[in-house]
Amino acid sequence: MSVKAMERLTVIAPLCDADAIMTRLMRLRTVSLQQNPANENAVSEIEKLPSFSPHTDVSTMRAKVACIEAILPVLSKHSKRRRGLLSRQVPISPDAYRTDGRYDTACKVVDEATKMMEKQAELRAAREAALARMHAYAPYLNLSFPADFAGTESTRYTVGSLPGGIKTERAEAALEGLAALLTPLSADGTGQYLSLITHKADHEAAMHVLSGLGFLPAPLPREHLSVRDLYGRVQKELRHIDEQLERLENALTVLAEKLGEVEILYDIERTALLNEENKQQLRMTEQCVVLCGWCPVSEKERVTAALADFTAAYEFSPPQEGDDVPVLLKNHGFAKSFEWVLGMYAYPRYGTFDPTLVMSIFYFLIFGLMFADAGYGFVMSLLCFVAVHWLKPRESMKRFLLMFGYCGISCMLFGVLFGSYFGNFPLAFLQNVLGRPETELPNLALLPTTAANVAVLFDPIDNPMAFLLISLGVGALHLLAGMAVKAFILCRQGKVLDALFDVVSYWILFAGLGALAFSLRWAILLLSIGVLAIVLTQGRRKKGIAGKIVGGLLGLYDLVSYASDLLSYSRVLALGLAAGVIAQVVNILATLKGGTFLGFILMIVVFVIGHLLNLVINVLGTFVHTSRLQYIEFFNKFYEEGGTPFRPMAPSDRYTVDVSQKADTSPTQGTTQSPTD
Repeated sequence: MSVKAMERLTVIAPLCDADAIMTRLMRLRTVSLQQNPANENAVSEIEKLPSFSPHTDVSTMRAKVACIEAILPVLSKHSKRRRGLLSRQVPISPDAYRTDGRYDTACKVVDEATKMMEKQAELRAAREAALARMHAYAPYLNLSFPADFAGTESTRYTVGSLPGGIKTERAEAALEGLAALLTPLSADGTGQYLSLITHKADHEAAMHVLSGLGFLPAPLPREHLSVRDLYGRVQKELRHIDEQLERLENALTVLAEKLGEVEILYDIERTALLNEENKQQLRMTEQCVVLCGWCPVSEKERVTAALADFTAAYEFSPPQEGDDVPVLLKNHGFAKSFEWVLGMYAYPRYGTFDPTLVMSIFYFLIFGLMFADAGYGFVMSLLCFVAVHWLKPRESMKRFLLMFGYCGISCMLFGVLFGSYFGNFPLAFLQNVLGRPETELPNLALLPTTAANVAVLFDPIDNPMAFLLISLGVGALHLLAGMAVKAFILCRQGKVLDALFDVVSYWILFAGLGALAFSLRWAILLLSIGVLAIVLTQGRRKKGIAGKIVGGLLGLYDLVSYASDLLSYSRVLALGLAAGVIAQVVNILATLKGGTFLGFILMIVVFVIGHLLNLVINVLGTFVHTSRLQYIEFFNKFYEEGGTPFRPMAPSDRYTVDVSQKADTSPTQGTTQSPTD
């Protein structure tokens, strides 16, 4: 259970074949370009070569892709077609798409949509400016003078506003002694609007006094029109802008009929951009181009067959010490669906142990134990498996759905054992809706409980201590499995004694602790052997006798760490009880009105909404805490992280799948990504 073996691929080809070779390798999806400097001794001469300089303007290509990407959500908004998260990819042939006229049509749609969006931006800016003018004119609609009226030969006329906290009386008092008259016009929450008439000799003094109180002249244009006429003109302008915006919206709705073509265009152009960006990582001489990358050993034949069509020299070589070899996981079936959970944490270093299979088994068990409900599990599995079967999602989303589908099966299994079917809904329905007394209810439990139930084992809410013991028992198995993996890795490395000293000695100690419940004699014997083995071996790498003794004694302190890790599995109890209690509350509310017609309608509504919310909340919580138990408690026993994911060159496939080279494009399934990638 290690990662897939990799070999370095070095290709030397004529400059004229660079584009064709890169296109072919992208379609293969089996070659990852070397991202970091390789071992200096192995490729020092190649590293000294200058980088490849493509003739295409990459910045222009990036701008075009960005433009298409900006248009897509606009067209999606106006499209009658609704593309969901699990929408299928469209099979296309890029070469045929470019030659059958669809490419040109999509480009025209992009150009037209871009112009419309730019026009919309201009109109929206003009609309905001018009609204601002209307807001400025509104307080002065009752003015009888034109907006440009400034007074007579002996007077000056000004309109403006004072802050809301300044009373008109205070302004009038400040103007006392000046030939000035303030007239209130209107007021709102932000201020008071007034007109000011002054003698021209006192105008500057009056304005100085009012400026000190926060007076601001009105932003009216110098036009010989009344403010009401100006306001009406802006209203007409707004109506005209809105009409233009509506026409543009309708035009975009028409263009949105070609959304599918634009989506294809996005993948076509982004694939071309990726090709150019990949070529920038190549090296070149005057006549040749040099490619350095990594290829899985299992894919060498396909790469060789692809390169055989070109006049190129190529070589496969094993990794050298110090190389940053990308990691490609090689799980199958059930375990493969859990690879993305591992990828969320960290990839294992190349050549080390891949824990996905072991992790997936415990993830399956702990998830089901933490969210043990047959009803919720059935809904999860049904939705996930149906989505995979009918919607044919892309690989990353498919793994995401399959993992939760498998976890739903685990929820169903433990739900049957603990008698949880959407909480206690069967019992609540029988008691509150059908009115059957508790004495007539079935009791299928193998262990006695405080109330009648349909559990095969017991109801965790009635018997939380038993549930806690099971949780801790599964946790103990999980921790022991982590230690077993560590022992396996050490033995595979030829460090058998290290496995005995660092793992088996602790197992003996744990066995002694467990034997305390059965036989004191065997417990003392096992504890003595375990303690002695730990004290004598855990300080073996320390210098000096004192260091070895101290190191051995500190080895016993690791028991505290193991105990802390074990207690972390009490979160299984907490999550399980939380989901069960919330479900019971929903069932109480759902069956509150009994068996009446109104009660039946209420039951359906509350049941669907309440249990749907409980399902979503607890699936998220269970996923987070189950993952945490893997990352913190399990992986810290053996995991060697630090691997770089294998990300092969590949065409863009957000909306499409390239079928033009179907024989060459069977994907190398190993690059683990989360569903949101």
